[in-house]
Amino acid sequence: AQKAARAAGATTLSDEEIVRLVREREQARATGDYKTADKLRDQLEKHGVHLDAKDNKWQAADGRSGPIGPVNISAAHAQKAARAGAPRLSEDEVQRILVQREQARARRDYKTADVLRDQLEKHGVYLDSKENKWQGPDGAS
Repeated sequence: AQKAARAAGATTLSDEEIVRLVREREQARATGDYKTADKLRDQLEKHGVHLDAKDNKWQAADGRSGPIGPVNISAAHAQKAARAGAPRLSEDEVQRILVQREQARARRDYKTADVLRDQLEKHGVYLDSKENKWQGPDGAS
């Protein structure tokens, strides 16, 4: 596959597009959606981008490379739910659940906080604790 990628010549994808596709592929793999993961891998290969699972990096035919980053499991579960047609929550409902979750965390009631996070994920909303933000299936945050 790597030879085929090199033979394809320089990629037409920007670094940002490659990183986005690699991240989507890893999230699909994390949720067991191997059909989507394979399609994304094939799309990357078509553009001359080889994925090296052993070294955990991607390599473009034009010499660019980058890491295959860790998967945000919350995002992966939320995206799987969104692809499956999960009902969407209004921003007010999301905010209400987030407030309840933060109150539970403040009480150190992590079981309740996890249940509330899971509830958001089932509606296609994921939490990014590093950025301290949420994102819905429609891009709202």
